[in-house]
Amino acid sequence: MKRIGMIFSILFLSMPVAIAQIKSTIHRENIKTVFVGNVDPQQYIQSQPVIDLRQQDAWFLSFDDLSLKTNTYYLRIISCQSDWTPSSLSEIEYLQDFNDIPLRDAKSSMGTKVPYLNYHIALPKVRISGNYIAQVYANRNKRDTVLTQRFSIVENEIQVAASVQFGQTNASRATSQVLQLYLKYSDGLMIQSEDDLRVFVRKNNEPNFILKNLPKPVINSMDRSIRFPSFNQENSVLAGNEFRLIDLRSVQQKLNFVSSIEEKETETIVKTQVEVPQGLYTYTERRDLNGHYIISNYENVHDTRYADYVICQFNLKATNQAPEDVYVTGGFNNYQKNATNKMTYNPTSGMYQANLVLKQGIYNYRFETKNPSDYLEGNYAQTENQYDILVYFRKPGTRIDALIGFQRINSIR
Repeated sequence: MKRIGMIFSILFLSMPVAIAQIKSTIHRENIKTVFVGNVDPQQYIQSQPVIDLRQQDAWFLSFDDLSLKTNTYYLRIISCQSDWTPSSLSEIEYLQDFNDIPLRDAKSSMGTKVPYLNYHIALPKVRISGNYIAQVYANRNKRDTVLTQRFSIVENEIQVAASVQFGQTNASRATSQVLQLYLKYSDGLMIQSEDDLRVFVRKNNEPNFILKNLPKPVINSMDRSIRFPSFNQENSVLAGNEFRLIDLRSVQQKLNFVSSIEEKETETIVKTQVEVPQGLYTYTERRDLNGHYIISNYENVHDTRYADYVICQFNLKATNQAPEDVYVTGGFNNYQKNATNKMTYNPTSGMYQANLVLKQGIYNYRFETKNPSDYLEGNYAQTENQYDILVYFRKPGTRIDALIGFQRINSIR
């Protein structure tokens, strides 16, 4: 009996263990406004930036801590494969300097009702391209994770050309967009087959890739080109709609799409104008930030530490309650759909509402369910979207998916 148990244990331990993807996640309620950037936050912030390998100097990680406690935080960089699972590389293989950097220089907010400490730290430089996670942990315990934030490093070794067109069938022409993709590689890359490449496309910087299964690539070794001919609309995607916008930069005056501002002693409540599902109406052209957001204070534009945290009440008027839960999503919360951004339905008023704590700025957002058809906002082929094309290549003799090509394009109305 012991021998059978021992054999079973050996078989169990030898079975492959699935490695989970690492997502951009905040693990503590007191941590807010996490992003990786290289410019003043008054420029728009992407939820998942792509950084040139040769231009890493100005990039940093920023976040706020509303607890005001003296915490000992450390920054750690984790190398990942193209699917965001951790790689097997050692730190010395992908980092130029040391890992596990203490965060020492927190700066206090200035003149805000909600006090906070802002942490700002330069990202350590990496040696090779690919996907990376900025992990912040506390108390010298790597398992005590405070936050994780995705970013990518690219070395452009392959030319990426792409265009966006309307859907190519009668059924999809009004609601979908089609991505035409073309790659051109140099003599230095030994691309033997389609299995050597991983090509992903994401829309509006969403963390979940929307085009994972592109058409089978056709490699022409004569002119070193790669095409993705489509026969069954594999490269088609629902277009969605333009993002909604709320301008929270001021608590002294109502800016764009603000209905009311309620000042209290320790907090400020800003209510959005009452909105309705856009999917019920025809397409309306509006300028947006493609899901991104900006941190700024209207009265003190030169220092974001004057930007306060406000309670933003989102209001959606619906004729009937939706069959699924409704969420407020955008780049500011990595498009997540969970309890923190779930809306509550009031059957008496027919109103969906959600109160989110946001730092002053300009935010793009939308109302979504977990239904992929996105019927609340609708799908319109005229929608202007931002598409990121990321090309990964496992070079011979390596154990990492290098990011060798990147292109960002916008669809044309």
